[in-house]
Amino acid sequence: MKKKHIIILSSIIASIVIISIILICFFNIPRIHYGYDHEAEAYYVDKVYGNAKSYEIKESIHNKPVTKIKARAFMNKTNLEEIILSENLIEIERLAFLNCKKLEKIDLSNVKIIGRNAFENCSSLKSVQLNLQDILGGTFIGCSNLEEVELMNTLSIGSYAFGYTNIEEIIIPKTCSLVGEDAFIGCANLKKVIVKSYALFSNSYLKSLNGVEFQLN
Repeated sequence: MKKKHIIILSSIIASIVIISIILICFFNIPRIHYGYDHEAEAYYVDKVYGNAKSYEIKESIHNKPVTKIKARAFMNKTNLEEIILSENLIEIERLAFLNCKKLEKIDLSNVKIIGRNAFENCSSLKSVQLNLQDILGGTFIGCSNLEEVELMNTLSIGSYAFGYTNIEEIIIPKTCSLVGEDAFIGCANLKKVIVKSYALFSNSYLKSLNGVEFQLN
């Protein structure tokens, strides 16, 4: 009887090990579900499964571009380190990458719309290049290691947009006409803010910051 019990126990343990390996592999395989917008005639990232280190967004499906990442799609993907976007990807909705604390690499230079709090608490993100007109409230709040931000064609920066980041210097381009209250709240290392926009010369919030330089040439 003891031998039989040992065999049964061994089988149970083996089964548990196999199931555990399958589950580990399953959750580390990057899987993306795409939806289709008939009006826009384009696909979008609807839901993301697994918790892999890297995901790559398709450029197109059935000759239709993938243009958007829906709200909360990558939220709480705690293993995510890199996301590869195609040139067709132009919109990221709100909270899309909330709490992706290991995210280090993402090229946003082709993205035209980013929703509120899209990258909140992405604490491993170190640099971003932004070519969008409106940076909405809280977009990068809590990105505690974010040091380098390049702004191009920016029209507005919302409240708390870069709050509690590690930015030391930032250039606000001449295209920008609005900077919201507390856009740089909690940026303890912010030493220089170069403002190139005439429209912001009387902005009381910017004038309250240390190290502000107006370069209106």
